[in-house]
Amino acid sequence: MSVFRNDNEYGFTLVELLVGLVLTVIILSTAVKLLISQRKAFSVQEQVSEMQQYIRSAMDIMTREIRMAGCMVTGTSTIRTSGTSTITFLGDIDSDIAATLVTNANAGTTVVFVSLTPDSNYSIASTDYIYISDGNRTEVIPSDSSASHLVGEPDPIYLSSGLLYSYIAGSTTVRTVENVTFSHDTANLKIYRNSQPLAENIEFISLTYGTNTVTGATNTVTIAITGRTANIDPNYSGDGYRRGTLTSIIKLRNQ
Repeated sequence: MSVFRNDNEYGFTLVELLVGLVLTVIILSTAVKLLISQRKAFSVQEQVSEMQQYIRSAMDIMTREIRMAGCMVTGTSTIRTSGTSTITFLGDIDSDIAATLVTNANAGTTVVFVSLTPDSNYSIASTDYIYISDGNRTEVIPSDSSASHLVGEPDPIYLSSGLLYSYIAGSTTVRTVENVTFSHDTANLKIYRNSQPLAENIEFISLTYGTNTVTGATNTVTIAITGRTANIDPNYSGDGYRRGTLTSIIKLRNQ
């Protein structure tokens, strides 16, 4: 009697194990390289997007406010400083205080009275100017930052110098006018608005001014802002920073 035995229970050979291990290592290495490459690309894109956002944000604010230069300003220089990387100007940008004189104000006085309710909704910054006009005469005087403002009823607004003219209550407008300075800090790569940071990683800012050939007044401001990424990409050409530039031409409405 013959007996059939199936003893074909062989395992993997050493060569087969080595080949399988090598293939596994190759596949894992490729997957890791692909993951690292995607992560780098995502990080670069994130930095570029952040840079572009800083540039656009700074440009939007500067364009909007510089366009308002000269609004509700009469009898004084609208653009007070016009440098290649800084500008200072006057303009009623936010219309935060627009009131009527409630008591007569004589020439030489350094305080005028208006009525604002409630006082807590209004404020006067140390950089603000005060616009006063009765339709015939107009003055723009710096506020007195050392004195308290808007306390009690009627609310006193203090001036840094006396009025040139007298004004009658009920027919005289009193407004705040902002004194705004945009400047570029080349050492820290920042744009400042009145000493407050506006945008980071700004490498270069250029301001150029167009002049009305008839009046001689500045009627356009061209802004160019160049930003760069926060970190260096060693695989990028040059110094490793990616850069972007945005340019805008602003027509001054109130010159």
